[in-house]
Amino acid sequence: MSGTRRTLVRLRAALLAATALALAGCLAVFLGVARTADAAADRSVPAVLAVYDAQNALLRAHAAAVRNLTVGGVVLGGPGVEYQRQIAGAGQYLTLVAENNAAGDDGTRDIQTVEALLVTYTGLIEQADARYREADLHTLGAVALRDAASLLNDIMGLLDTLRGKQLAVLDQQVDTGWSDPVTALAWLVPLVVLGVLLVLAQGYLSRRFRRTWNLPLLLATVATVGLVLLTSLSLRSAGQLDQVRGDLQAVHDGRQVQLDEVRADAAIRLADAVRAECESACATVLAAIEQDARNAPGPPPDPDAAAQAETEAEARTVARAGRAADSRQVEYVLPVLALGIVVLVLTGFQPRLAEYGYRAS
Repeated sequence: MSGTRRTLVRLRAALLAATALALAGCLAVFLGVARTADAAADRSVPAVLAVYDAQNALLRAHAAAVRNLTVGGVVLGGPGVEYQRQIAGAGQYLTLVAENNAAGDDGTRDIQTVEALLVTYTGLIEQADARYREADLHTLGAVALRDAASLLNDIMGLLDTLRGKQLAVLDQQVDTGWSDPVTALAWLVPLVVLGVLLVLAQGYLSRRFRRTWNLPLLLATVATVGLVLLTSLSLRSAGQLDQVRGDLQAVHDGRQVQLDEVRADAAIRLADAVRAECESACATVLAAIEQDARNAPGPPPDPDAAAQAETEAEARTVARAGRAADSRQVEYVLPVLALGIVVLVLTGFQPRLAEYGYRAS
């Protein structure tokens, strides 16, 4: 085999090997980031938002029950329609949390505990309703409402813990190695090597065969640049996934304002009800309820603006998570580009190899 043919064969083999390595690195990183973003968008983020929704529904249900029962449960039909609607909504949100639970068995156990406690809570509300229907049992009705409020605080604490576990999983997804910029070396280095080899091959063929350009190799170089650009989309997805965590903090701030407002309203109404029924005999219970009311932050200066900001933050979070998970079918385009590079390299070298055959150097 001539020296020129040997050089051509080795250069072609190096280009094919570099193409295979570049494709492997690009696909590994891109699919790793895509799977992580999918898990966050499809499970972690919806689970966190559903926990917030469940907490909001439970607090609003409790506030409606306290308001209706203490004002006149017999006239208003017990805890009221709003209570029933919010309790049903809380159950649906808990089902949604269970479907999207990203925290594994720990999260499942928390959900089951909350569901069990919720049954007990609704039972206490039913007791309060039954007692408020009797004129001489209003005091016991107020006590039942106090017990329900105490149990609801426990449920809210469990939901806080459950939400924290979902957020911990999201943090792991955000901090996974696939989204680390250093991981870009796994695909960028082979692509740089491939690009350098293509440039060297172009220069060698130009000097050896007195031709300025080898069009197939030039197109292969363009395709390599395409591989770089498409794979770099994984960095953008990783950046968006990181921003999702910040968006959820904004959602938390907005939701917390709403939850505190509803909690304070329910505590104040319950304190008024207990004071009206047994101010002297229920001094200890009344003090605890009033302490809850004092600890709860007051309503924001503009509740409507706070609610609107929270809604926009939630929509922004869901939209950003969706964009991070959208692969745009790049995982299918990358192999096509790599195959194109292989074909172009073979096409670019074949005429030159044919010229030399197996002549002696």
